[in-house]
Amino acid sequence: MTLLLLTLFGYTGLPTLLARTGFRRALTGLPAVPPQVALTFDDGPDPVWTPRILEILDRFGVRATFFMLGSRAEAHPDLVRQVAAAGHEVGVHGYRHRPAALQGLRSTLADVEATVRVLTGILQRRPRYYRPPWGIFNLWTGIAAKRHRLIPVVWSLHVAEWSRATTAHSIYLDAMRRAKPGTVLLLHDAAGPGSRPDAPAVVARALPRVIAGLRRRGLTPVSLSELLEPAERRVTDAPPGPDMGSPRP
Repeated sequence: MTLLLLTLFGYTGLPTLLARTGFRRALTGLPAVPPQVALTFDDGPDPVWTPRILEILDRFGVRATFFMLGSRAEAHPDLVRQVAAAGHEVGVHGYRHRPAALQGLRSTLADVEATVRVLTGILQRRPRYYRPPWGIFNLWTGIAAKRHRLIPVVWSLHVAEWSRATTAHSIYLDAMRRAKPGTVLLLHDAAGPGSRPDAPAVVARALPRVIAGLRRRGLTPVSLSELLEPAERRVTDAPPGPDMGSPRP
């Protein structure tokens, strides 16, 4: 058992830890000027709840980033196009939401490649961001992302809507207590493996209050690209010098 745990830690635990804190860091959040919070949605598209989430975002004039499963995108290509046509971003979330611990080199590369191929075929443009299922990396996740020029993204705030103890009100309170400039907020527009079936319904009930509450606190809800743009512009506009470099996601 000890050997198994050590093997799992070396294969997924350590890569995930390094992705969040190490030299090959994935995007979790960043100081944002002006104060902004990126809204991200995982596990869709869902024919019931993705349109509902889109309607709420449209009502508030907010753009977000949707990390989609390739299998669901393939089943609902019109929904993928609807998300993009509304001005939102579409990112890669794997093809079938398989745990990183159960995937080797070939299956990790194939999983990302299949999803990129599906999304590119539907939208006629390549996705920019990649969030692995559950935010867990294995030894090959970074290679797969680099091969397709994807920026790995996790999150800095998760409101645990998958839990049966979570309510729309608790999501709102949690977001208000913990959100800060540069936060990447994880939500779901579809039920994923291990989550409660009505998780996206709870998100839909909470979302209007979350958006309004963030704005009252002086935080603007945005997509990932909108969050990253000021940081990228600061680097681009900086005078050249020995410390000049590209932003590290």
